[in-house]
Amino acid sequence: MVDRRVEVVACLKALEDAAAPLVTFLQNANAVQELRADKQYNLQMLNDRYQIGPDQIEALYQYAKFQFECGNYSGAADYLYQYRALCTNSERSLSALWGKLAAEILMQNWDIALEELNRLKEIIDSKSFSSPLNQVQSRIWLMHWSLFIFFNHDNGRTQIIDLFNQDKEEVDELCRTLEEKEDSSCTASDQFSCITI
Repeated sequence: MVDRRVEVVACLKALEDAAAPLVTFLQNANAVQELRADKQYNLQMLNDRYQIGPDQIEALYQYAKFQFECGNYSGAADYLYQYRALCTNSERSLSALWGKLAAEILMQNWDIALEELNRLKEIIDSKSFSSPLNQVQSRIWLMHWSLFIFFNHDNGRTQIIDLFNQDKEEVDELCRTLEEKEDSSCTASDQFSCITI
């Protein structure tokens, strides 16, 4: 157990050091005011003025993830929020949003968690997924996480019905597609291919 603690503390120290330039920047309110909505401008400005590059931005994500794993949900949520403002990789940004949602749920910040849930829903609705199955899986995870929020939020009972009714149509369509393939005597792998195309 002592060896594991030493390992965790060493990892924390390494991540702190790697993310330190960006964390220091983010703690300076005057410097943060220089950021704009244009991520490319921000990346260039951070690199030119503060020598903060993609490695430090990625280190912030890793540091936030480690904070989450250690139970510091508040720190993780803050760093993931900042990371998303700087990240240009849409997949990584989506992953950070899922992490921020989980952190807000674990801190029982129901209003903020609902905002993050709605952001995720918008992304899932508008994003081009590699397959319909991936989109359905994302919707199912969204429905799963929404239960924590809706059972604790003041307006949750109404909103859960709306969310589940919207997604019901897609699940029904998927079932009809599978049934059609089944009726045409396709194999199970053919049916799976039908969903993943």
